[in-house]
Amino acid sequence: MEKIREKLKNAKQDITWLPEAKARQDNHAWLRISFAIGVSVLSALRERKMTQKDLAENLKCSPQYVNKIVKGSENLTLETICKLEKALSIKLIETPSLPLMS
Repeated sequence: MEKIREKLKNAKQDITWLPEAKARQDNHAWLRISFAIGVSVLSALRERKMTQKDLAENLKCSPQYVNKIVKGSENLTLETICKLEKALSIKLIETPSLPLMS
């Protein structure tokens, strides 16, 4: 028992998780929306029997980038969201309607 206590006392403490957990907490709203977009993109790919590689070719980007999108780990620009919507014929985000100008 003493050996176990000594090993535990001398063991390195893993504190790398703390900053990651703080970042997830601070970015909760963004992560939730990013996850929802990823799920929508995956669903659209399945419905169209497309692969992530097919989408990457359509968007002229790497399959790794598409993988980040569907994982919800990529901070998407409005331009990228518009390209995804066009490539998959889906609506990912709603924008406010503009007042008619006279």
